[in-house]
Amino acid sequence: MNLLKCLRGLIQGFGVYMLLLIAVSSWTGVSNAADTAVKHAKVVLLLHGKASNLSTWNKLVDNREGFDKRCKNTNAAKFPTVKLTPNSEGVYCMRFTFGGLDRISTAPKGLGDSTCSQSGGCSGDYSTFDTLGEEIATAIERVKTRLGSDAEIILLGHSRGGVAARAFLQSDSPGKSNVVGLITTGTPHAGTPLGRYYAYMNKNCLPESNYDSVFDLSDCAEDWRFTNLILKKAADINLKAPTFDFLSDSSSAIKELNANVSKLPAIKYTQITYDNLKFGCLGGSLIDSERNCGFDIFSTVGGPSNSGLNAVLNGRKRSTLTGDGLVSYVSQRMNSLAGWIQPIKNYRKVQRVHTSEPKQITDLSRALTNMYKRLNWVK
Repeated sequence: MNLLKCLRGLIQGFGVYMLLLIAVSSWTGVSNAADTAVKHAKVVLLLHGKASNLSTWNKLVDNREGFDKRCKNTNAAKFPTVKLTPNSEGVYCMRFTFGGLDRISTAPKGLGDSTCSQSGGCSGDYSTFDTLGEEIATAIERVKTRLGSDAEIILLGHSRGGVAARAFLQSDSPGKSNVVGLITTGTPHAGTPLGRYYAYMNKNCLPESNYDSVFDLSDCAEDWRFTNLILKKAADINLKAPTFDFLSDSSSAIKELNANVSKLPAIKYTQITYDNLKFGCLGGSLIDSERNCGFDIFSTVGGPSNSGLNAVLNGRKRSTLTGDGLVSYVSQRMNSLAGWIQPIKNYRKVQRVHTSEPKQITDLSRALTNMYKRLNWVK
């Protein structure tokens, strides 16, 4: 009898043990499933500036501190099926070239009513801030079709790319709910004085054909020569494109954008800002093309006329506009905008030419790593 009781007790105990084991296993399975569910794809979307394209980011993409040569073009025909691989930190890199809406019927025209079709590859230079934002929305939807509707995305924009990112984030696009962070580098959030040159030319010096004689010494002739020369000296500076007009610190486009900063979502913000370079220094120095002034529109032979320079400065002293040569330090700061309320991380650097900023691997990787940590993407 005692033996039977012992056996019965062992069987009952084993049964309880098995039930507990099953329960623990089930809970572990649920827990693991929950852990898997929260592991959203992590993506950085690179946004280039004006007169540029996706290759602007090659140095960052190819660097081991960047994306290990792993970065796909969301506009590519093979994007829906191409293999996607994250970098060593588990982050996917995506990029594309703006310009998909440069040729629509409502696209803005440049100086002398020039169009994108006349200019060749326009890379977004004949788009408004809003249509650039639409291109970002399209890229995000393509990313989501490959990596899941819950993909988390950081936008990294250089120059106008940062302005386009803000236009997208201030819109009503549903895709902005996937964006968890914005990093801008050398972005003219408050515009650039050099953009005033477009309005000056548009008002005083059209058509260009009236001033194409080498013997014409008028201000407008001098200014057209400068406009065409600057494309060779600093390829990022296309003064004929309408995007340059929009980026003027006096344009209605930049004022309208900045009047709506309250619409920005409560995500993580970072800005990489550059200072200590005189306004008008556009790079190209043979000694150091990234740090030295190079082509200086205020003193180099072939610069604009005094009338053109006066229109740009608008009564301001050059010394008040130091920054990266094209965008003043203050204009690069999102939190200098009226109505800005979001916390922001600032990396202030010195003496870098505007066009070299996408190549600053140390600066960019430091900002990205900090953003990853703030988002708990990495430890």
